[in-house]
This record gives sequence, structure tokens and C-alpha cells, in this order.
Amino acid sequence: MISIVCWLWNGTGLGDRPYQPEHVNTLRRAVARHMSLPHRFICIADTAQGFDPQVEVVLTPPAARRVGELRTPEGGRFPSCYRRLWNFSAEAQALGDRLLCIDVDVVPTADWAPLFDRTEDFVGWRPYRDWGAKLRFGGGSYLLRAGSRTHVWDTFKGLESQRAARHAGFRGSDQAWLSYTLGSREPYYGRDAGIYSIRDLKGREHELPPDARMVHFNGPSKSWDRKWDGTWVRRHWY
Repeated sequence: MISIVCWLWNGTGLGDRPYQPEHVNTLRRAVARHMSLPHRFICIADTAQGFDPQVEVVLTPPAARRVGELRTPEGGRFPSCYRRLWNFSAEAQALGDRLLCIDVDVVPTADWAPLFDRTEDFVGWRPYRDWGAKLRFGGGSYLLRAGSRTHVWDTFKGLESQRAARHAGFRGSDQAWLSYTLGSREPYYGRDAGIYSIRDLKGREHELPPDARMVHFNGPSKSWDRKWDGTWVRRHWY
């Protein structure tokens, strides 16, 4: 079974603009319009309140909560996402066979089915504008065969691992550890996969490339902001 997996917890978001269950509900509807394969839509969250019935809510496992207490070294303006490393635990096999793990602020723009043509146990994503030539993976989307690469979770030792990843030059919270443990040895989606960051899109209007399947809004501007009214963003995110 294919599962689309996202996370939501208190403090997710930027500063005083936390993500809400309504954003997950909208994402679920957008995914349903852009995913031709049968799938589960799962949100791992601290509470089941506020979600539509079509969202399968899994309460945050205690081990993930404990890891989530570790602050990011990037400072208070950025969320600490270490709890999402639980996706790599053996227990995460309960979520399904193949997991497409995504941020809440991604916007589907075309069918996601071709993303599952890849047969590897793990396929990462590299934002091109920011990280093009570096051996880094973003935490915002990756394909994972559940129960594989469990060392990503099993070897994470809190501050010790945080320091090791940062000493190696990797930034962020979960994505730093993901890059440290997998970045130099695992496959990733090429440009032809149609996965973009909003920062990759050129021009004042951030014109949508014709091959785009997914656009990450990794930054201060989010897909639900009023500035995107009347644009392709609003057509795909509603």
C-alpha cells in the first residue's frame, strides 16, 4: 500500500505562523486531485482534533515526541523537525509499504503516480537553486520503503548526532541528519521528476514550469497566503 505521510505538531511553522489542521485538510484534497494511484493519506499529529475524516491521523509515537524536544541549531525562527526521523523506524512499517513523506506546505500540480516508478528503497530530493552540487537531501519530500534504512533512526543520538551533522557542514534539523547519513550514497529524483522549490521558479510571478508535479513552499511565503490569489498556486491549492 502506498501512503502519503505528513506531520503536524505544536510549533510547526515559522515564528507566529503555525501550520494548522486546516492546512493538512487542504493538502489532502489537493493530493487526491493529483494522485491517480490508490493511497492512504496519513498525518502524524499530537491530536486528532480539527482534521477531516478523510485524513488518517496517527498520534505521535512517544519516541518521536522525545526526539522532537531537541531544538534546531538554526535558531528560533526555524522549526525543529527531528521527530520526522521516526519515518525510518521499524515501527513505521505500520504506515504502509511505500511512503512518500512530504511537508505540509507542498503544492501538487500534476499526477504524482510517476514518482512511484522508482523501485529503490529510498529516493531523496535535492533543491537545485540552494543545494545543486552538494550531497544534501531536503526533508520536505522523499520516497521510502518502510522498514528500510532504519539506521537513520536507530543511530540518532540527539545532541551528539546534531553536532556531528553540523560539523560535517549540513544545515537544518532532520534534513541535516538525513543528509549526513544518506546524502553521499543514496539515489535522488532528477530534474525530470518535476519536484521544485518555489525558490527554483524564476520571475516576479514564479511561473509554473510545464513539467512541475510538486512545488515546495520552503520559506516564509506559504501557498495559503493572500499574495497567491489569482495565480496557479490558488488553482492547485484549495
